Amino acid sequence: MRVPDFRKTVVSALLLLMLAGITACKKNDTEALRGERVVTGISADFDYLNPLLIQLSMSREICMLLYPSLAKPSYDKANGAITFLPNTANSWEFSADGQKVTFHLKSSARWEDGKPVTSHDFKYSYALYKRPEIASSRQHYLNDLLLLADGTADIERAVEVPNDSTLVLHFNKPMAPEIILDHFNDLMPVAEHLFKAYSPDEIRSKAAEIPVLSAGPFRVKKWSRQEKLELVTNPSSRLPHPAIIKNLIFLVVPEYTTRLAMLKSGQIDAMISAGGINPKDIRELAKSSPSIAIKPVKNRYFDSIVWLNIDGEAWRNEHKIKPNPLFGDKKVRQALTLAIDRQSIIDGFMGPEHATIINTSLSPAYKSIADTSLDPYAYNPQRATALLREAGWAPGPDGILQKQGRKFSFELAAPVGNPRRNYAATIVQQNLREIGIECRLKFDESLIFLKNQNSFRYEAALSGLAAETLPFQLVIWGSDFVKRPFNSSAFQNGRLDTVIDELSRPLPKEREVALWKEYQKILHEEQPRSFLYYYDELEGFNKRIRNSDVNLISTLYNVYDWSVKP
Repeated sequence: MRVPDFRKTVVSALLLLMLAGITACKKNDTEALRGERVVTGISADFDYLNPLLIQLSMSREICMLLYPSLAKPSYDKANGAITFLPNTANSWEFSADGQKVTFHLKSSARWEDGKPVTSHDFKYSYALYKRPEIASSRQHYLNDLLLLADGTADIERAVEVPNDSTLVLHFNKPMAPEIILDHFNDLMPVAEHLFKAYSPDEIRSKAAEIPVLSAGPFRVKKWSRQEKLELVTNPSSRLPHPAIIKNLIFLVVPEYTTRLAMLKSGQIDAMISAGGINPKDIRELAKSSPSIAIKPVKNRYFDSIVWLNIDGEAWRNEHKIKPNPLFGDKKVRQALTLAIDRQSIIDGFMGPEHATIINTSLSPAYKSIADTSLDPYAYNPQRATALLREAGWAPGPDGILQKQGRKFSFELAAPVGNPRRNYAATIVQQNLREIGIECRLKFDESLIFLKNQNSFRYEAALSGLAAETLPFQLVIWGSDFVKRPFNSSAFQNGRLDTVIDELSRPLPKEREVALWKEYQKILHEEQPRSFLYYYDELEGFNKRIRNSDVNLISTLYNVYDWSVKP
């Protein structure tokens, strides 16, 4: 009979205890790390993390967490209006004539390197926003300031900095307070002491090299393009305070089904952007993943098909404005809207409870100014065909419409990674085929899509906008489309320009409502885009995330107040 070796038994027992302890420590370390970190899945990378250069709405949301915006917008759901709360500016006052505003800045605001945020940073940055070589998408906001003889903003006279904590803006006409706050809040400043080391004409070309210097609740730890952005709490921030969560990561995951699987498995804690979660997946998520909460962002985003009103090639090559041979005629644009079965897109993908058909860019949130008397452009292929016939388009031998030897054939572009737009594009293609129009689909990576759309390389593009505020409605359009990059259809209308200009000023309520109705009437008649629908973006959050406030203004509205359930 063999006698057990008790020494080996004791050693084995000690090893097991040590391994158990190591495993427990690793588990505790992992749980501790997870308790300080939130990982978010997004469909596409940010274009820039420099407020001078950004165009994408998600990039703007990130910049709001890094740079010292003057005020904090807040959505008043009861009244359907945006109000502004203090941020870098403690307070402000407007002159009685509407041509001056004075902002009083917090003396406690600091850049992450310890240097104070001052009024000089704002003035210096406004001068950069003005530079044509920087080509900011918000450059035209400065045109409301006092102007030079050449029609550009006179930064020296229009922007006063009597001391480090006072910023005074002078305007060339009376301005509505909400317009001033919305526009100049978007003109987030960069740190003068950092950017002075760079020539303005190299800021865009060297964007990847210029450090991101934060004053907000987060700072950038690392940005690996097309892969991951890692933010960490900024301990010196007073705007409003250092973020509670220590680490906020954005993973770029272009494929929707992969993002959803990662959310269900716990690899990511939140799934936002690109339409969020497909409504058809909600019921299954409720059964299989009760730890996931769905939070809708309502009345903020709309999808539309941008019809290029000009000949893009003539503009790029000769800088000449010629009507687009397909979409330069408003009868054609009206016909295209009538030919698209928008309700079918909603029913087949989102469901009627998650989308509202629209015929202008105005959000359904603004019921008090909505013109409900306008023709709804209900799906009517017969009426669409009649309008196309009036515009000179007739069936060719192969059934495709043609005019003066040209076929009605074009490419419809859309960004990858967005299943809602992919579905909509397929329905549009089918609808147009039924009335004799050949529509080929093209899907591009998001940043390439944005670049091509900005340079008018797409004759038609299925894209969207976050158009949550009334002031932003006034910058979507403008006949000088070079200075209005959101006018990606290159739509020009003198009367709309006049309406927009008047709506930027202080007005009696009755006149303001009348102008908003005229604004809608012009867009409804001209259809520079086929406006499809405002939709609910359904953001997915692991319930371990606490205090998240998702609203009309921003998905990351109060991310600095998020905490994680232990």
